[in-house]
Amino acid sequence: MGNEWIEAILDLMQRHGIAEFEYEDADRHIITSAGVAAEATRSPRRPTPPPQACETLVAPHIGIFQAAHPRDGEDAALPRLVRCGEIVGYLKAGPLLRPAPSPSDGVLSRRLVDDGVLVGYGTPLFEFHRSQS
Repeated sequence: MGNEWIEAILDLMQRHGIAEFEYEDADRHIITSAGVAAEATRSPRRPTPPPQACETLVAPHIGIFQAAHPRDGEDAALPRLVRCGEIVGYLKAGPLLRPAPSPSDGVLSRRLVDDGVLVGYGTPLFEFHRSQS
């Protein structure tokens, strides 16, 4: 595509009162406005990042694992998106019910511990895939 093509576009724009025109193909990106044509620079496409490896979300303390709060009833279905700090389970120690929060944004894919099981500090509770951001 030579300059003749761009000049023809500018002429058509002027004759028909078109203020702006944009064209993009595999090789170039052209923007025309007010009778001036400019070729936009192409930023190199970033490769798609590889999927994150599976991590385990571990118990922050000792207790009897519960996937849902006693007042909530059933736990949420998996897989599910979670935000940093979102409570993904509870650990009951005597009268205390302590939260097990998500360490970052990501996806809980599989629960590794059943409800009612005694877990210690660092026991894997869920398979977790950290967000790419």
